[in-house]
Amino acid sequence: MASPTELPEMDADSLTTAPREEGDTGAVTLPRLSSLEMLRWAWRQLTSMRVALILLFLLSLAAIPGSLLPQRSANTDPSLVTAWIAKHKTVGPLLDHLQFFTVYKSAWFSAIYLLLFISLIGCILPRTAQHLKVLRKPPPAAPRNLVRMPAHFRWTDGSGTSVEDKLSAAEAELKKKRFRVVRGTDADGGGWVSGEKGYLREAGNLVFHLSLVGILAGFAIKGYFGYQAKVVVTEGNGFSNVAMYYDDHSFGGGVDPDKLPPFGLTLNKFTATYEANHDAPDYGQARDFTADVSYSSSPTSAKKTATLKENSPLSVDGVNIYLSSHGYSPIITVRDKTGKAILDHQPVEFFDSGAMGVGSGIYKLKNGYIDKYGSPQQLGLSGIFVPDYPGQMIPGLGAVSLFPTASNPALVLSAYTGDLGTNPGVYTMNVSNAQRVKLPNAVDPTNPAVVLTLDKGKSTVALPDGTGTIEFDGVRQWAQFDLNHDPSKTLVFVSAVGIIVGLLGSLGIRRRRVFVRVKPADSDAMRVEVAGLARAEDARLRDEVRGVGRGLRPPKAGVQK
Repeated sequence: MASPTELPEMDADSLTTAPREEGDTGAVTLPRLSSLEMLRWAWRQLTSMRVALILLFLLSLAAIPGSLLPQRSANTDPSLVTAWIAKHKTVGPLLDHLQFFTVYKSAWFSAIYLLLFISLIGCILPRTAQHLKVLRKPPPAAPRNLVRMPAHFRWTDGSGTSVEDKLSAAEAELKKKRFRVVRGTDADGGGWVSGEKGYLREAGNLVFHLSLVGILAGFAIKGYFGYQAKVVVTEGNGFSNVAMYYDDHSFGGGVDPDKLPPFGLTLNKFTATYEANHDAPDYGQARDFTADVSYSSSPTSAKKTATLKENSPLSVDGVNIYLSSHGYSPIITVRDKTGKAILDHQPVEFFDSGAMGVGSGIYKLKNGYIDKYGSPQQLGLSGIFVPDYPGQMIPGLGAVSLFPTASNPALVLSAYTGDLGTNPGVYTMNVSNAQRVKLPNAVDPTNPAVVLTLDKGKSTVALPDGTGTIEFDGVRQWAQFDLNHDPSKTLVFVSAVGIIVGLLGSLGIRRRRVFVRVKPADSDAMRVEVAGLARAEDARLRDEVRGVGRGLRPPKAGVQK
């Protein structure tokens, strides 16, 4: 029989306690998780800090296409998306199908966003409950052996002070340094004082993560309850805050277009200044835009005046109105053969298509033009506006402006009749099924366009066969206003401040514990020990402990580390 201290040699087969059945491989079979246990496991994984960091990285990665690719939104020109897809015929339709041109409204971006939101809340709530428990707990008692602490000092005090007085002095010194203090006594006649501070470090972490949740919530609120819109207004005209007057808009799912704030705005005057120094490298570049407007918060309220600049918006009923762009609106009158105005003194917005304020625009008259046979026809006008016309077309360059200010305006017009489409007044015109009208005094035979200026005798052109006239009456300026309703801006601002405060607290505050232990050494002296402990690496811990000891040590007492 083997001795108690010896074990008999055993092979692998001898470890089996029961005979194996035929076909048994000896593999361990784990029990299957129930549905509730699976959900609990998934929740633990989702609310772990590791998964939260992964989701935060994925969110930043998912935002990259939104910065690199044009987006279908009220802040960008939707034609840029169409042009990008047309240029990249292979990958463009695929990216469009995968919602890469509406990144921030896509299903995959929203999924990452919501998972991160849930993950952060799942991380914060348990930590908050745990931190509240820690705040209610007193500092721990001082350990018996303080020598092993990272910072430790001791000395013999022969000043004749009693143990109780020394402990009271230690308690006062720690409280002066903003420590939470607890005091106790030992059976050998000594005592101790324990102090702890730095609880706000964890509070800083919680504030940081709560503020991050606040920013995510703010973006969600803005996307659902906010809206953006663009309105182009010519001098002397205005608009009411009704969706049908918007040139472009993007409404959140929670916005009712019939319940928008009922304010109105009129553009009284627009002023633009440009660099006029011919020797300057930025000659002709914009220096300042100013829009003088009048507005009212409702149809029955009194009108107020305001001045808008590019970085100085107007706020009305929670809607910020920004001045974002400008251009020129040539004023056109079209008459039929009887002299009746079928387009009377109508300003038409021309949009930039070249340097120095050169712009292009169109206008279509649906069945308002009567041809020589007496039949109603569509008439389309396509033009280029030149603010400062040099007096002639430049060969090879065409319509060129000398300066962006409308000091010598000219309008280069082409006319078309026939089928121009069914949407009059839009910014595009299909002339594939129309005929070009040969206007008199054309620029050249290959380009049957006419140049109209405000000079006497040069502001009117007659349509062929006495069917009417086109008159250039003047020019006004237009301004584009961007409307932005963001109900989350206060929450996002407070959360952004909270992130900074939380980072400063979590990085600048150190969790420290300082212990003071006093015990009698002989009849005339006592032994004093001061030690410190930090939650993490802390280069200033020794200075903190030394400062406490300096307040307790007599001037001539020797110190042992």
